[in-house]
Amino acid sequence: MISKDKTPLFTNKVFIEGNCLFLIGPIGTFFARLSNYLEKNNVKTYKISFPLYEYGFPKSKLIKFNQDINLFKNYLKKILIDKEIKHIFMYGNVLIPHRQALTLVDELKAEDIHVNTHIFELGYLRPNFVTLEKKGINYTSGFIKNRDFFMEQDSFKVFPIAKKHARFRIRKIWKTISFINHSFKNYKIVESEHKLQPKPVYIWFQIKGFFLKFFFFFSEFKLKKYLLAKKYFLVILQVSTDSQLTEGSDFKDNKKFIYKVIKDFAEANRNDINLIFKHHPRDRGYTNYYNDIKKISKEFGVYKNVFYIHDYYLSKLFQNSNCEGTILINSTVGYQSLYHSVPTKSLGITPYNIKGLSDQKDLVSFFKNPSPVDKLLFNKFYKYILENSQINGNFDGFFPFSNVFIIKK
Repeated sequence: MISKDKTPLFTNKVFIEGNCLFLIGPIGTFFARLSNYLEKNNVKTYKISFPLYEYGFPKSKLIKFNQDINLFKNYLKKILIDKEIKHIFMYGNVLIPHRQALTLVDELKAEDIHVNTHIFELGYLRPNFVTLEKKGINYTSGFIKNRDFFMEQDSFKVFPIAKKHARFRIRKIWKTISFINHSFKNYKIVESEHKLQPKPVYIWFQIKGFFLKFFFFFSEFKLKKYLLAKKYFLVILQVSTDSQLTEGSDFKDNKKFIYKVIKDFAEANRNDINLIFKHHPRDRGYTNYYNDIKKISKEFGVYKNVFYIHDYYLSKLFQNSNCEGTILINSTVGYQSLYHSVPTKSLGITPYNIKGLSDQKDLVSFFKNPSPVDKLLFNKFYKYILENSQINGNFDGFFPFSNVFIIKK
């Protein structure tokens, strides 16, 4: 994919040299598709098959592991050596086997055994990208660097245009099948709650969330129209079980974040502006913070200026001239806010929480006088992030395997 000015997007190619091993992938068949691509190019691949089954892999590629997950590290070491593995692919670095794998790879270097790790995640620049990093993602990203580093990078003359892909993808059927299958498997792969290890009740939450989308569209229609006509600060809530929230910040849960934001908003005494909390769409059927927001805003006497909404196009919220700033923890929404030059305040660990991008003053001061986005810095930052980690594609539809993974003969 290239931009209108012929500038390439993702340029940090992955050179494959040697056998590949797949751990747990995104729910669906993406890892099986990647494995098929590599096999067709004469690369030997293997898949660790945990009790949380992943579809699309032939039995000849599966290496079964159903023991205690805490024994996986030693088992993995034997596999890496016996199968001469040179590359490990995984989705996220939160799951127990993935953390063990990353630790093991570092330890093996002392024995002069070198294995490359490749970590996939949903795109930092959404909705048309997939993230691929080597050692960490999100709050452990390799892009958490200082301002000076990014200022030394090149900048775009014209921002590239990513190709948009079809919203309806038939492969999503496998996501549903896998999700239901995993919901009834009692096998621990993560320390805390996670949608890659769903519970049976999560099926109901997903169904509930589907219908709530239509309910909120109609019930909040007039409210959203009213809110966008007056100046506002936008507050982004994250998925309640997201490790970005639970491990990448000091808040640990959304309620503490909500309390902090409303308290500081009240202290800033901005009666001339509204505070709009936006719910995360993937958490729609799981949580609702209406009562918490109502109670806290009444406690601090700002009830008339605090609102709570659900689904809405973020681009419209950011492009609205009444948007004075964005407050979040470390959501990928921060990249979108900065893209639209909306003053941003991050309260968590993230690559964009540096001077010139995220406001470095305290939150009360941000409400009173938000710092503008340094457009040149963001240009350089955006270019570096995009070219080194963002792949224009998706897990369920089009993915440019041949443009990303270069097979060394």
